[in-house]
Amino acid sequence: MKIGQRAILVFLSLLFLISAKGVLAASIYILPEQENYERGAEFDIDLKIDSEGESINAAEARIKWPSSVLEFISINKGGSVFNFWVEEPELSIDSRSVYFIGGTAKGISGGSLQIFKIRFKAISGGIADISIADAAVTGADGKGTNVLSKTKGGSFGIGVGVIQPRVSEPATPEAQQPVLIERPAVLSARLPQKPEISVPLYVDQAKWQNHLGEIVALWDVPEDVTRVSVTLDQSPNTIPVSAEKELFTGKKFGILKEGVHYIHARFRNNIGWGPVAHYRIAIDVTPPLGFEIYAIEGEATDNPTPIIQFETSDALSGIAEYQIKIDDEETLKIKAGEFSGDFTLPLQVPGAHKIVITAFDQAGNSVADDINLEILPIPSPSITFITRELFSEEETGLVVKGTALSSVHVILQVQQLLRNDIGEMVAKEITIADEKGNWEFTFAEPLRNGRYVVSAKSQDARGALSLAITSQEIRVKNKPIIQIGFFQLGLGETTLFLLLILVAGFGGGVWFYRRRREKLALRVGFTESEITKIFKLIREDVELLSKAYQTPTPGDEEYAMKRLRENIQKMEVYLKKGVEKIKQ
Repeated sequence: MKIGQRAILVFLSLLFLISAKGVLAASIYILPEQENYERGAEFDIDLKIDSEGESINAAEARIKWPSSVLEFISINKGGSVFNFWVEEPELSIDSRSVYFIGGTAKGISGGSLQIFKIRFKAISGGIADISIADAAVTGADGKGTNVLSKTKGGSFGIGVGVIQPRVSEPATPEAQQPVLIERPAVLSARLPQKPEISVPLYVDQAKWQNHLGEIVALWDVPEDVTRVSVTLDQSPNTIPVSAEKELFTGKKFGILKEGVHYIHARFRNNIGWGPVAHYRIAIDVTPPLGFEIYAIEGEATDNPTPIIQFETSDALSGIAEYQIKIDDEETLKIKAGEFSGDFTLPLQVPGAHKIVITAFDQAGNSVADDINLEILPIPSPSITFITRELFSEEETGLVVKGTALSSVHVILQVQQLLRNDIGEMVAKEITIADEKGNWEFTFAEPLRNGRYVVSAKSQDARGALSLAITSQEIRVKNKPIIQIGFFQLGLGETTLFLLLILVAGFGGGVWFYRRRREKLALRVGFTESEITKIFKLIREDVELLSKAYQTPTPGDEEYAMKRLRENIQKMEVYLKKGVEKIKQ
C-alpha cells in the first residue's frame, strides 16, 4: 500500500473518532497517577494508552489541569507511537488544557503505549487534578470504531505537608503497601532465610511485561530479622550492602523505565546477613518496528499460492510470532524463530483478498500491516453437451461434455435447484481434459426427480482455478407410459389422467342415470294418463253396450259393440307406443 494512501486512510479513520461507537476495550491514562511535589518543582507526566489487546491506529483527547496550581512548561513527543498528527498537541489559549488528534499508519497494540510527555511546574500549594476529556481511541479495523472504555487522570499534591491525595483507583492497593515493623527481634542460632519477594504489578519474573505502574516489592519479615538491605539495578547478581534505616515489609521503587531490572534483598539477624534474593522485572512497552508487506509477483497474479515478504524487529524483548489473517479465515501463527522472511499463502480462490499480518514481541506489543491481493482466474471451461432430460427409472447416467485448456482438471458439481433456484450440491467429480482440450464425464449415480444444473471450473497443476460456468437446466422425471407426439405422460401423470377419466366417467354415468330416470318418469306418467283415458272410454262403451242389451233395438247393440272394438284397438296402439317410449 502506498504511503499517500495510508495517510488518507488514517485521516479518514480519525474523522470517525468522535461519532463512532463499538466494542469498548482501550483506555487512556496518566502516569504517575499520584505523587507529591514541592512548590517550584518541575515534573513530567506521561499520557498512555492501554489497548487491552485491540489493534488501534488513532486517538484524541483533551488534557486539563488547574492553571492556578500548575504551569505548563512543554510537550515532548519523543518515543510517541503516533507519527501522524491531525491536531498537534498544543497549549490552549487559556493555558488550562492540551488537545490532540494523533494516529499511525500501522495498527499497534500494547499495555502502555506512549502518546507524549507534558512537563509542569508547581507554582502554588494545593491539590492538582489532571483529567482527560473528549477522548476516543480508534480500532485499526478500517471502520473507525471507537474502542475506548475509560480514562484515568492523575492527582498531585503540591507543597510541604500536603497529604497524599486520594484517587478512585490507586495504582497500588492499600493492602499491598509496605508496613513498618516495630517489635524486638528474637534471637536465632543461624543466619536468616532468603527473602521471598513478590511484586503485585509484575507477578511473573519469566515474562516480559508491557505495562507501567508504581513498583512495590513485598516480603514477609521473620521474627528474628532486625535489618533489611534492598537495591534495584539491571545486574542479575548484585549483593546489596546498605541497610534500610527502618524495617519494612517491602519497598516502593516508583515507575521503572523499559528494560530488564532486578530487585535484590537480604535479611540480617543477630548472627549476620543471610543469602540474597533476586527478582527479575522485564519491561517492554514499545511496539515492534513498523514493516511493509511485499508481494513477489505483484498485487495481481494468477498464482493461487503467492509469496509475500515481510519482517520486522524489536529492540528489547524481540519478536515472538507473526499472526497472518486472510480475509475472514482462521488466523495463522508463525513463531519468529521458524520464519525466514518469505511466506507462501495457502491456496486462494480467484478474487480479491485482504491479508493482515501482525508482529508480536515477547511482551505482547504488536504492530500490523496489510496488503490487498487479487488472484486472477485462469480461462474457464465450456460445456458443449449435456443430457437435458433423464428418467429416474433408467440406469442411463447424466452425460456432460466440453472443452478446456489441455491437460487441466475440470471440477464438476451437480446441483439440485430448490426453491428460489437455490442450488444444493448432490455430486462432485473431477475429470481431465485431453491434449486437444476435450473432456467428458458421466454421472452414474441416479438422481431423484427434480431440476438440476451442472457447474464446471478448471484447475491447473499449480492449483489455480477458473471462474465457474453453469449448464442449462436438466430435468429428471418418471419415464412416460403414454406418448403421443410431443405429448408425454409418465407414471404419475398417467395415474392422474386415468383418475380424472374415472371421475369424469362416474360423474357422467350418475348424470345420465338421473337424466334417464327423469325422462322415464315423464314417459310413464304420460302413458298412464293415456291408458286412463282409454280405459275410461272402454268403460263408457261397456255401459253403453249393457244398456243396448236392455233395449229392444238391435241397432244400438251393434253400434255399442263397434265402438268398443275401436277403443280396444286404440288402447293396443297406445300401449305399444308407450312401451317403446319407455324403452328409449
